[in-house]
Amino acid sequence: MADIMLHTSNNSGFTCVSNTFIDDFMKDANGEFVKIYLYLLRCLNIDGFEFSIGQLADCLDHTEKDVMRAFTYWEKVGLLRLEYSSDNELSGIHFTTPSDYSACASAPVLTQATSTPVANHTVAPTVASTETVEQKPSYSSDDLKAFKEEEEVRDLLFATQTYLGRPLSTSDTTTLLFWYDSLHMTVDLIQYLIETCIDGGHSSFHYMDTVARNWAEDGITTVEAARKTSSTRNNNVYTIMKAMGISGRDLIESELNYVDKWTETFSFSLDIICEACHRTIAQTNRPLFRYADSILTKWYKQSVKSLDDIKKLDDEFTSKNIEKFASAQANRANNGRANTSSKPNKFKNFSERDCDFEALEKKLLGY
Repeated sequence: MADIMLHTSNNSGFTCVSNTFIDDFMKDANGEFVKIYLYLLRCLNIDGFEFSIGQLADCLDHTEKDVMRAFTYWEKVGLLRLEYSSDNELSGIHFTTPSDYSACASAPVLTQATSTPVANHTVAPTVASTETVEQKPSYSSDDLKAFKEEEEVRDLLFATQTYLGRPLSTSDTTTLLFWYDSLHMTVDLIQYLIETCIDGGHSSFHYMDTVARNWAEDGITTVEAARKTSSTRNNNVYTIMKAMGISGRDLIESELNYVDKWTETFSFSLDIICEACHRTIAQTNRPLFRYADSILTKWYKQSVKSLDDIKKLDDEFTSKNIEKFASAQANRANNGRANTSSKPNKFKNFSERDCDFEALEKKLLGY
């Protein structure tokens, strides 16, 4: 994925956050969205800093969908304005001033905004219900009490505590109810989600919440559909782990994010991804996902669709290198001959004479 350039004239060693943002916006926003916005502000204070959606996602241990979801939320409340190209790719981010929110909300054009040029980034398609899943609602004690009066909710809370082996915190309970009430996930689907994540070594509710949101965006509403999605993803993960020579451990979340990026954002087939993995091992002798990502990102920019496309690129690269090498060799050879003919040495350190040897021979013979 292409780098995104952030520009600002402020090079201070600290990041300024408006009190208006803290007082009027932060309290109503999802905590992860706040982290993404603050990190974006921090990047803006580094002049010429090159950053990508993937880099931000890796830094905060999110998926790229998380980042784009946060951008969409801050645009909706008026703190960001996103620009898209004709082919629905993110091409610009504009920061607006929180104190000017009311003016910005009604103005058709933002006149006081910090412009951020953004390289092409394809925006994942969203469903009509996306706005309802952007942030968790705040449940009162009466709300929680009412939910717990429902038998299937009580069963869900009990089953989740059993899976985790610990009591649920208020935040955990709120997240579960968010899936049940706002994402309209069935109890069976929620239990399958939790079981699958824990079996995969991910007991973090943040991780499970990301999976739940992704399922909601992808229209997954049944255990069967979720099982099919999980099966496909597990096959992708296993194949890539094998290509990287990884065994005896599971992939960590940042590595899984790369897998999602390659298979979903780039839409690469497994044979292309495995080819990049093989080249990574050949060059580094280590399963470096960031190195493999640099290869795949380059291929993505070059519109690679098959192994034949990769072979063509390799042939072009080899041909150019051969031409450069041949040209360099020819130049060195020409320079060597020129130097040899012009420079004196111990075998050739006298002044040359222009003699007619035939005339000398005739004179010697008396002709």
